[in-house]
Amino acid sequence: MKGNMSQRKSNPGQKPLPIQPVGQPILCSPYAEPDRHWQYDERSGEAQIFPGRRPASYWVRSERVGMGQMSLFGEESREDINFINDIREDVRRWRKGGYENATQITKQLLAHWWRADRPRRLFFAQLEAAETIIYLHEIRLPGRYTRFNSAIDDKELRRKLQDLPADPAYPPLPRMGIKMATGSGKTVVMAMLIAWAFCNRGKVPSDDRFPKAILIACPNLTVKERLQVLQPGHPQNYHAEFDLVPHKLRPFLHSGKIHITNWHQFAPESPHSEGGKTYSIVNKGEEGPEAFARRVLGDLYDKTENGGLLIFNDEGHHAWR
Repeated sequence: MKGNMSQRKSNPGQKPLPIQPVGQPILCSPYAEPDRHWQYDERSGEAQIFPGRRPASYWVRSERVGMGQMSLFGEESREDINFINDIREDVRRWRKGGYENATQITKQLLAHWWRADRPRRLFFAQLEAAETIIYLHEIRLPGRYTRFNSAIDDKELRRKLQDLPADPAYPPLPRMGIKMATGSGKTVVMAMLIAWAFCNRGKVPSDDRFPKAILIACPNLTVKERLQVLQPGHPQNYHAEFDLVPHKLRPFLHSGKIHITNWHQFAPESPHSEGGKTYSIVNKGEEGPEAFARRVLGDLYDKTENGGLLIFNDEGHHAWR
C-alpha cells in the first residue's frame, strides 16, 4: 500500500505568479474517461495541457493566507490522494476485465448503462461512481478474486472504509463516499445504485448481500421533496426517466422499500413530545434505541433483517465522523 498522500511542495522562494485563465477549460467528452487535463506551469504561471487524467489531489494552503488570487504556487502545495487514485485504477482494470465475479444482474445493468445508443447517455462520472461502489461492495469487501493485483491490500481497504461507532460494543459499519461536482447527476447515481440493490435482491431473494430496505437522509424538506423521484412508483421516477433498468428487470425494482427523511429526524425525541407536539404534562422518559429506530425507519424497520439497511446520505459533505 502506498502512503496515503504524496506531497509536492512549491518553491518557497518563488515570486508569486498571477493566475492566467484558460480560454477553453473543457477538453474532454463527458461520456468518456478524461484523457487530458489543464495544469499550471510553476515557472511561467501559464496553463498547459497534459496527457492523461488529473490525479485526485488536495491543494493545501500554508499559514500565510490572505493574498487572494494573485499567488497560485507561493502559498500552496499539492497532495496526491493515493488511496483514491489506486481505487480508480482498480475499477478501470475491473471494467476492462468484464466486471469479473460480479453477479449476472450487475453485469446486465452495467452493460445497459454503458450503451452508446442510449437516448440519454450517462456521464462517465456517474458510471464510474456507481462502478466504484459496486466494486467495493461486491468484490473487495467480500474478498472475491480478481485477475489483477490491487495496489491496496484487503486489510488496509477495510480499515479505510469502516466507520467505527461511538459505542465500541457495536460493530463497525462500511461507509463509502462519492465526491461529484455540482450538476454532474448525483441523484441519478443514487437511482442507479437503488436499481442495482433491488434488482439483485429481487432476482435472488436469499442473497442478503443486497438490501431490501434503503434509507435516504437529506438536509431539508425541499431536498426531500426533490428526491421523491427515487421512488420506483413515482410518476417521474428516475429509473424510467433515465432508462436505468432493462425492461425484463423492471419488476425487481419493487422487491424493496425506500424511506426518504431529513436529518432533523435523527435528533432524539423529547420526553415531553407526543404526535409531533410538546406538552409539559407528558413525560415518556428518554427515547430508547428500539423506539428511535422504529420512529426513524418507519416501514423499513421490519425489512432490515437478512440484508441490513443501505443508507444514502445526500449532501454528505455536510457530515463528518
